[in-house]
Amino acid sequence: MGSPWSELLANVAVVAMFVSVWIHTHVWLDRRAAVTRATAFGLLMGMGAVIVMMTPMKLQPGILIDLRSTMIVLGGFFGGPVAGILAGLSAVAYRLHEGGIGAFAGAVGIGIATTIGIVGHLALKGRAPERLDILNLAAAAGAGSLLGLLALPRDVMQAVLPRVALPSPLLIFLSIMLAGLTLYQERRRIEALQSRRIYKAVVEALPDCLNVKDLEGRFIAANPATAELMRARDAKALIGRTDFDFYPRAIASKFRQDELSILKAGVPSTIEQRLEHEGGGSGWLATLKAPLTDRAGNIIGLITHNRDITARRQLEAELAESRIRLTEALTHMADGLVMFDAEGKLTLCNDQYRHMFPRTADLRVPGADYRDILRQSVERGEENVPAEEVEAWIDRIVGSRTTASNLEIRLTDGRWLDIRTRPTADGGSLSVLSDITAAKKVQEELLAANAALNLLAHSDGLTGLLTRRAFDEALAREFLRSQRSGKPLALLLIDVDWFKRFNDHYGHPEGDECLRAVSRCIQATARRPADAAARYGGEEFAVILPETDARGAFVIAENLRRKVHELGLPHGGSEKGIVTVSIGAATFDPGAATIEIADLLRRADEALYGAKAAGRDRVHGWRPYGVPRQTPATPPKRQGK
Repeated sequence: MGSPWSELLANVAVVAMFVSVWIHTHVWLDRRAAVTRATAFGLLMGMGAVIVMMTPMKLQPGILIDLRSTMIVLGGFFGGPVAGILAGLSAVAYRLHEGGIGAFAGAVGIGIATTIGIVGHLALKGRAPERLDILNLAAAAGAGSLLGLLALPRDVMQAVLPRVALPSPLLIFLSIMLAGLTLYQERRRIEALQSRRIYKAVVEALPDCLNVKDLEGRFIAANPATAELMRARDAKALIGRTDFDFYPRAIASKFRQDELSILKAGVPSTIEQRLEHEGGGSGWLATLKAPLTDRAGNIIGLITHNRDITARRQLEAELAESRIRLTEALTHMADGLVMFDAEGKLTLCNDQYRHMFPRTADLRVPGADYRDILRQSVERGEENVPAEEVEAWIDRIVGSRTTASNLEIRLTDGRWLDIRTRPTADGGSLSVLSDITAAKKVQEELLAANAALNLLAHSDGLTGLLTRRAFDEALAREFLRSQRSGKPLALLLIDVDWFKRFNDHYGHPEGDECLRAVSRCIQATARRPADAAARYGGEEFAVILPETDARGAFVIAENLRRKVHELGLPHGGSEKGIVTVSIGAATFDPGAATIEIADLLRRADEALYGAKAAGRDRVHGWRPYGVPRQTPATPPKRQGK
């Protein structure tokens, strides 16, 4: 029987062989599912444990000392529960198959190794193992290897333990450390390889330019986007060459000067660079340049990231031009313009807006609160609002910003402003203000002119009484009202006696003065608000008397006749020697008979004809044909208001 050290070292070679097999085959298995990888790793470690047990150190018949625990612990730790259990079951099956006095103790030791490997894996909680984890695992496995020997018979244990107490745990510790570190490094290598692949894929797919130069400005790495920017065949065509090989000398010199400045400062910097190509074409780049250092911190090159911002610069130029145009448009607008945000803060206004409010122009600036502006406008006398109504007025104005509105306001200085407000999508408002003072003045003048025209259209130019058209409208209106109310309506037709003779004798100017004098008497007689007097035509006049019956009409007509008679206007063409009038009266009584307006006019005209036929200068009322006319014995009472 040889030395335990030399015999167990042979097991170390077996462990190394199986770890090497895994390192060279796991790449193929990495494409498989996790359970498949764990199963393959567990079976491989179990096979290694069996091979190790085939070359053990035999201390006594049935007592086998080897490094099986190394394979089993590695299987459970790196492969997980599935791999650990498979490795343990493989080893247990073989050991029980071999039999002997130490079979039970061997099975116990295998179980302990399986438990240590699986528990160590679970303790990682899903993270990758580190060096310290492997060290702890090796120590636990070395110590656990001695626990299996305690299951041997006492006399056998006392004979075996002194010989293996040091070599077996120590070699198990060392073999797990070596194998574990080897697997650890392999994992790091694979991760690094994957990281490089990912990095390369990202860099090559990056739409921005990314490259690295040495201290002399030569490319040592570049992505395809850089080659495309520099119009090179591919990224490899850039390696070892400089900007001078691709750009005009002036542009390349400027680029090199920027690089030297960054290298001298030793800190990253972002700059914008003008780009021009030899064959034509230009643009702009946003460039980040950062020094590349080695482990000692020495600068060994320069990392450059370029982004084409030509489109952005064009948009910025267009935006700047648009802003200039907008500013010019706002400046030269005849109208005022103002914008408020959702919080009621002024965000934009032009000079015309401020000029429209000279007393508060200093407040109407971006950032000002709308409520403060309105409050100061009242306090400074720009707008006339009672003190007790100011806050309610402000609430109403501010609240109206949320809906489209058109408002006309008059300032205390007499100017009129038209304010058109529209809400904006962000909750604010846009208002356009126009000075409509001149338009308002024209409107007022137009209204006055229309009123004057209306007066002329409804008033006789000579007498000031209603025209025939206005009389017809008034009669129709009062006739309908009489029908609705059931109250009587009287109509007087008046004619100046022998007026043609008056004109022929005194002339037309005196005739006009005569008509004016008669019209004044008519106005003095028909003085109630509802009474209406009109020049019916030539020397004829008409008076509408609402709510007046036949007796009242007769009294009014008689008063009028007497007033004209009392004027005493000389009339050489009349047998009376003075100007007189004849009056015919007719009455519409809704309760007595049903007649039309034409009937009422006809009756008044017939009564007038009767007055003239009876000798003029008298009043006649209408009566049906064949009924004798009667003069009231007592003055009749006038109806109405």
